[in-house]
Amino acid sequence: MDNNRKFMKLDRNMDVSEEEFRTLQELERNDDGFKDEENSKYKKAGSPIAPLGGGDALYFDYTDEYPAFEDVIAIQFQPAGKVYWYFYPEQKNPGNELKQGDIIVAYSERGMELATVLNKSMDDYKRQNKINFIKNGFVRKAEAADFEREKQLEIKAQSAKEVILRVNKELGIKMKIIKVKYTLDDTKAIFYFSANGRVDFRELIKRLAYELKRRIEMRQIGVRDTTKIMGGLGPCGRTLCCRKHMHNFLPVSIKMAKDQNFSLNPNKISGICGRLFCCLGYENATYEELRKDYPEEETAIFDRTSNRKGFVKKVNAIGKNITVFFPENPEKKEKAEEKIFPKSALEFNERWFINLPQNETNNHDLDNITPIVAKEKEVLRESVNPDENSEKPQFQNNKRPAQKDSGNPNNPNNKRNPNWHGNRKNFKKFPPRKENKENQDTNKE
Repeated sequence: MDNNRKFMKLDRNMDVSEEEFRTLQELERNDDGFKDEENSKYKKAGSPIAPLGGGDALYFDYTDEYPAFEDVIAIQFQPAGKVYWYFYPEQKNPGNELKQGDIIVAYSERGMELATVLNKSMDDYKRQNKINFIKNGFVRKAEAADFEREKQLEIKAQSAKEVILRVNKELGIKMKIIKVKYTLDDTKAIFYFSANGRVDFRELIKRLAYELKRRIEMRQIGVRDTTKIMGGLGPCGRTLCCRKHMHNFLPVSIKMAKDQNFSLNPNKISGICGRLFCCLGYENATYEELRKDYPEEETAIFDRTSNRKGFVKKVNAIGKNITVFFPENPEKKEKAEEKIFPKSALEFNERWFINLPQNETNNHDLDNITPIVAKEKEVLRESVNPDENSEKPQFQNNKRPAQKDSGNPNNPNNKRNPNWHGNRKNFKKFPPRKENKENQDTNKE
């Protein structure tokens, strides 16, 4: 509770409204585990993977010896799915070798399925408990008949999806069907769905079992699992991380977004699943490593040059600089200001100092920018078009003559109007002057 109060206080200082704060709390929810991968109630030492349809596959017991790295394989049952470790020492025999990318048939918690062999990691292998290893789960390498059967089951799954949509409409059940999957032995149909709250589907299972003639399993999944199954493109324009390479969801917090200098705008830090970006989680370790040599936000820091006390406002570990806020000090006639200092200027001796050399400026982004004044613009223009500038007439005192304006009678550049007499106050319009008849006759002669 104290953490929430502290978090709200920090956000209020950053102009985050109450509505945005509640939205950020909703984005931070991480209760959506990978529920379609493993049922925790079946995972016990020496117990079968699944009481129904799991074959002879068992979890390792405490009496079993810890398997060697050469005797196990790492597999996944769906793209970027959970990694399972299967005990298969026969792979050392000729003809049974397995390499990365091979497709095999194995027993999972759901039943018999196709799985993909992954590249084993020694670090991941050492982190496994003995109960995480599974024995008697490997069946065989996948054959052409297995791939053909998988295609036929996908067609059956599509027709089963139409059946459940029709039954839901008849029973008035509100749920969104995400995926329908048949096990490879065609004994079970698994329906993945999402819904708001709990759903009573007892009558639904009876109807489906009667029409499909198979065992029915309903699995309610969250928004993150839904996005992982359906796939798509993220705001970065690339395939979703959860669909491409993330085998497990990582807990993500708002503090990670703040440490990585993200704007706390819910629309800018949430993915298409409506939760925080997964990349905030697995990239956070890099930012923590980079921020080791920097002070935390709101830490007091002193400038050795001006002897002013400031506070760290922002740390940019990627740009290798920090932003420091110096409060106003009326006694020394110092105004409140913000300055950016490079990482090389930081110094720690019981407290943080800024020791900026004289040949460095505070804002390194402006080092290579030279302002162009008016005279330099004129010189630059002449150097580009010297011929055009030489033909232009030169005027005294750099003043150009006023342009002719026929509407302004006071303009001396205009031709004299024959109807103009006197100044503006005595302006009168007279009809054009007529010449005498004598002058006309003289002109004729």
